[in-house]
Amino acid sequence: MLRQLNWSGIAFGAGAGLVVGLAATAILGGVNGGTLVQVLAQFLAFFVAGYVAGRFSLVGAVYAGGFAGLFLYFGLAVVSVATGTDVQPVAILFFGITALVFGSAGAVIANVRRG
Repeated sequence: MLRQLNWSGIAFGAGAGLVVGLAATAILGGVNGGTLVQVLAQFLAFFVAGYVAGRFSLVGAVYAGGFAGLFLYFGLAVVSVATGTDVQPVAILFFGITALVFGSAGAVIANVRRG
């Protein structure tokens, strides 16, 4: 199954999710906008990453969306740890599962729209 996935589409989805997440954070109040704004921007970014990856994948779109969300989250987590943010293991687990769920949901919506 992994060989049939469109990995370039997954990477493009993760990149698109990153851009949307950064734009949403900037529009909704920036870094000082509060925790809720940042969490909502991340959820939107995971969904967009999954949607874009799902549109590129003809086979295994839901898996591709989940992977795109996870790759995006992995990139965000690496940047957070590198900047010295105190990251709790429970938060890592919660946002990892959330990235998987929202990425897969975005891919499901992309599949429905494709027909």
